Amino acid sequence: MTNLPQPQHQPDDNVWARFSVNPHTHPEVRASDTDRDVAAEVINAAFSDGRLDNLEHADRLSAVLGAKTLGELVPLLSDVTIAARPAVPKTPVAAARDTALRSWLGLAILFNVIWLATWIFSAGGPYYYWPIWPMIGTAIPVVIAYLYPDRAASDPAKLAELESRRAYRQDRRDERRNRRRP
Repeated sequence: MTNLPQPQHQPDDNVWARFSVNPHTHPEVRASDTDRDVAAEVINAAFSDGRLDNLEHADRLSAVLGAKTLGELVPLLSDVTIAARPAVPKTPVAAARDTALRSWLGLAILFNVIWLATWIFSAGGPYYYWPIWPMIGTAIPVVIAYLYPDRAASDPAKLAELESRRAYRQDRRDERRNRRRP
């Protein structure tokens, strides 16, 4: 039997892009906690895919957590590949519920800040807690979104608005991520 050179499989390029800098081009850079977390995630994913046994997983994970530089992480990750794991998209129901809850929390904080500022900067005693009434009023859409999820998520205009907001936030995240890369 001849020894054929085995091709080196590397984690997907998007995994290397998640490091603070590319470990292949900057091996001398000290690894951050985030870099070690990314490497540990790759090792754990390879273990859950059955690419590593228990002992090898434990050895590599301890080496990843003890790595001082990015160059130390490359050999630990270079022979494993990660199966594509598609991100689970939020359902329209979950998106509608999240939006309703976030809106309510934002308004509740605003009402309480206004109430607190008027109470602190006034010479009188504690004022009547009026924010309870607008908070109850703005909680009604949240309750409807949780009690009747199909109704909250079935409005096409609202779904389109939610999707455009989500796409905008994702574009902004991608833009910031691309600016951080050297």
